[in-house]
Amino acid sequence: MSASSLADRTNALRARLSVAIPPQAGQRSFVRLFVLFAALGTLWALATPLMAYPDEPSHTIRAAAVVRGQVAVEPGQSFGNGVHAQVPSQIANLEAQKCFAFYRERTADCAPEIPAGDNFNVIGVTSAGTYNPLYYWAVGLPSLVLTGAANIYAMRIVSVVASALFYAAAFRALGQLRKPKWPTLAASVSVTPMILFLSSGINPNSIEIAATMAAFCGLLAVLDNSNKLQTVVPAIFTVGVSAAVLANTRSVSLVWLFCAVVTAALFFRWSQIRPLLANRYVWGASCLAAIGVVLGLVWIFVGMNAPPSTGTAPEGIANPAPGVPLYRAFLTMLDRTFDFIPQYVGVVGWLDTPVPQAAIAYWSLLFIALLLLALLAKPRKLLWGALFALGALAIVPAALQASLVTTVGFFWQGRYNLPLVLIALVSAGMAMRTQHFPQGSKSRAIARILIVTAVVAHVLSFLYVLRRYVVGIEEISNWQTMISQPSWQPPLGWFALTVLYAVVLATAAHRLYAYLYPGHRLLRVPVRRTRFKPGTEPGKR
Repeated sequence: MSASSLADRTNALRARLSVAIPPQAGQRSFVRLFVLFAALGTLWALATPLMAYPDEPSHTIRAAAVVRGQVAVEPGQSFGNGVHAQVPSQIANLEAQKCFAFYRERTADCAPEIPAGDNFNVIGVTSAGTYNPLYYWAVGLPSLVLTGAANIYAMRIVSVVASALFYAAAFRALGQLRKPKWPTLAASVSVTPMILFLSSGINPNSIEIAATMAAFCGLLAVLDNSNKLQTVVPAIFTVGVSAAVLANTRSVSLVWLFCAVVTAALFFRWSQIRPLLANRYVWGASCLAAIGVVLGLVWIFVGMNAPPSTGTAPEGIANPAPGVPLYRAFLTMLDRTFDFIPQYVGVVGWLDTPVPQAAIAYWSLLFIALLLLALLAKPRKLLWGALFALGALAIVPAALQASLVTTVGFFWQGRYNLPLVLIALVSAGMAMRTQHFPQGSKSRAIARILIVTAVVAHVLSFLYVLRRYVVGIEEISNWQTMISQPSWQPPLGWFALTVLYAVVLATAAHRLYAYLYPGHRLLRVPVRRTRFKPGTEPGKR
């Protein structure tokens, strides 16, 4: 065998190993992924004023009540605009913090200071009084030992850590696929500013989205390695834990879990699914998931039989529309399918502040490109999973909204669809996983442009949100005022937070590019070479 052919075979073997054993596999990569998502979520939690997430006052009151033993709704607790609970006064009065909500020109300095010593119990009203207590119990723990604004930030950090664990598990599971690059790239595209924003607030929507992605990606890894399940035990564990937690976030989360399981199964043959039935680890994870599902169903029954509230509907819920036929409500939601896309990218605050249109257009381009590339899938049977995921994204929310239109009206928001959005995007990557991932210089150049642009779009969105709360969004540009006359400052200051955010994103972008193109750098630093005249080179005279 010639030296050149031996070198070619060696390079081919290295290329195969780089796919079969990707950087995401292993405990070390999980820790790196967790630190990455935890850092990004923490920076969002610090940059966003207190109570600037959708319904955050109600969810904070619910968390403080649950951790103090007020779990179920009892007669006499439910009246007025929601469920009444005994919580510290500083938490019960958090509604005053959202004085800037729905007023984009109003800065966050209008919010009063949270008195750290105001700890006597009073009645707090929450519209989340019948929600499953699992998430609230974990998030509410800091309220037992901390007070004031530090308590709220600590509760946010707990939510960030929980979401980061699931996102890290999801990406690690994708790394265990036999051909992981397209699915991993699709999952990276799905991490929009809205995903990071929601992961950092006190709202069960955060853990619902993250757990859905972890359960789906974990199941894909398990099915793809059904002939060697001993190598994907962490993914099996991820599926069990994620499914159990997901079933106990919100009542609709069981629908997301069903869609995730069906979509994942459509990518594989029965011969690949059957080995799971005889594996003890799979049985253990299945039992854990089943226990979680049963507990979730029990809580749904408890919530449905809670004492009814009187008065008006909770804030953010539309008025009932008893005169609207179900089919018209269903068609109305189908009409609004594409109207929700900006919320998939970034409409922050109380859904009153969209990120710059350039960022929305950029991610819309990536979404469309992924879905169109999925149509090139061969064999065609790989397309069924992606098509089912897309159909579920359009039809399932429409059906859920139509079923509730006579009782609560049109209340659906785009952020509710994000679990299905993540499933659809990762499914597009799964449909392409048999396609060759291009490694040429042109593909590297295109990937370099897209990844760098994604970092710019993320940072621009982060900075725009800071501008909204630091100086307000006005008709005439006021970017310079952020430097000269900031009205409000987050912890560490807006400038330091932006720099840290950019550094973390740049690190993530570098690692993603190095994973997609082993041996290449995202940004090449040109080296200037010194030219010497003939006969004057060093060492020559």
